[in-house]
Amino acid sequence: MSDNALKDELTKLKEQVAELQSARTQPPSPPDLQEQDAVSEDPALTGAANLDLDNASSEDPEEKDAEEQIRDFVNALDQEIKSTNPMTVLVVFSLGVLIGRLLPR
Repeated sequence: MSDNALKDELTKLKEQVAELQSARTQPPSPPDLQEQDAVSEDPALTGAANLDLDNASSEDPEEKDAEEQIRDFVNALDQEIKSTNPMTVLVVFSLGVLIGRLLPR
């Protein structure tokens, strides 16, 4: 990958960061709030977080403990995703793309 291609990619990434910063300073419109709520209510995370352990009376205590740990992990992961700054995610992703392109094939 040439220097010019890297410069072009960095320029594109800077433009994306500028767009995100400008979008972040503007108040969200009502459709954006609805989309955000839809994303935060991911059925896979919600379903895994709401495991029904009452119906597992025939299971041994170790299985119940494992399911409780899984539920705690999913809840913690859900909270972490909700509290993560989108700018941080974009920067980490961009660095991953840049490093991936710099690695020899």
